Amino acid sequence: MSCCSVLCGIAATLMTMPALTACSEEELGPSIYDTTEYPLDRSLYTFPLDTFVKKNFLEAYNLKYIYKMEDVGSDMQKNLVPASYEKSTDLALLVKYLWLDVYAKLAGEKEIFLKKYSPRIIHVIGSPGYLSDGSRELGVAEGGIKVTLMEVNRLDVNQIDGSRGLNELYFHTMHHEFGHILDQTSLRPQAFNVISAGLYDAMGWAQKSDSIQCALGFVTPYGSSQAGEDWVETLSCYVTYNEDRWAGLLNSAQYDWEEVDYMEDDYKKRYPRAYQEYLSGYAVKTQDYDTIGYLRQTANYEYKVVRKVVPRNADGFVAKDAEGNYTISTDADNINGRDVILEKLDLVRTWLKENWGVDLDELRKEVQTRQYMTDSEGKFLRNERGNFINRLTYVDPANPDEPTLIEQLYQEIEQFKSLQTTE
Repeated sequence: MSCCSVLCGIAATLMTMPALTACSEEELGPSIYDTTEYPLDRSLYTFPLDTFVKKNFLEAYNLKYIYKMEDVGSDMQKNLVPASYEKSTDLALLVKYLWLDVYAKLAGEKEIFLKKYSPRIIHVIGSPGYLSDGSRELGVAEGGIKVTLMEVNRLDVNQIDGSRGLNELYFHTMHHEFGHILDQTSLRPQAFNVISAGLYDAMGWAQKSDSIQCALGFVTPYGSSQAGEDWVETLSCYVTYNEDRWAGLLNSAQYDWEEVDYMEDDYKKRYPRAYQEYLSGYAVKTQDYDTIGYLRQTANYEYKVVRKVVPRNADGFVAKDAEGNYTISTDADNINGRDVILEKLDLVRTWLKENWGVDLDELRKEVQTRQYMTDSEGKFLRNERGNFINRLTYVDPANPDEPTLIEQLYQEIEQFKSLQTTE
């Protein structure tokens, strides 16, 4: 089973600012910038959202939320489309509830932490940005000043997990990019940089398998691109992965994995169960009980077989003993990925607490209890399928007419509709 989904193309770049000089003996003229403060237009359809972000983002944290896409702030080399007003509204509410409010509650410097360290701009784009290596760009951080979130038109409040869920598309990115900002302010410990030294691959990470990379001690393939990305991926995955996904990651990471070429006839013969699932439309990452592996499609649209390393006979079948048992390799490369990931996580935990007064485990708990239903003891609840229950859209069977959490959050914006004019 795959340890974690591929995080596609998150990039963080430093912005350099030109030095400004002025002659003290000359009187400076008027600013070359337009410094007029324009009031919000109450006749606009967007007035409620504009007012909400002005009060909760700009006035509270000096943070601009830009959803009306501007060419000057966009990548002109990509074909991008604006985010819709409705999806921009959803995201603004969720950014406040699942990110800003969480740090405001837990940070050591509660009153000034976000004012000092949050990005100055959150830029919202409706479409994804595709990179030359075939990966998708979900977000970009620019010098601790600006975070761009993409694919906002895909936002679905009903889906928290999965490749199209809120965490994967937006909040993994938010915690990832904010981790970069904090790292630029107070550098990660040097001890982290040497743990996986020699294993980073800045150019080829997009072609790597999740399972093989986690067995080397990386929570995602993108984390294996360089130490700085490894650092923030460790932080963001821990915060946003639910209990099952994090446990699955650690379980997969303790084994050795290998990747072999896919040949249909050979695959059909050796992996009959997985082949039947493939024919049924479940081609990607389906478990096969004989081969202990799965079929994956690379960024170049090639199929590969990813499997745990086990003894095999000359025909490639799993070699079992007289009792039908076999041993899965865990130390062929002298790396236990599980131990490496936990070592990295401990360094992140200590750094976050010592530098920012934020308890990483409390941060994770606060984020996830806002996402998933819990009982009176704080234990996460599950539905009949064994999945965690989405708190945002949960309807209480005993009170079906009560507004859901997302509907309650929407009231924070709806209140401003009464201030609109139609003139």
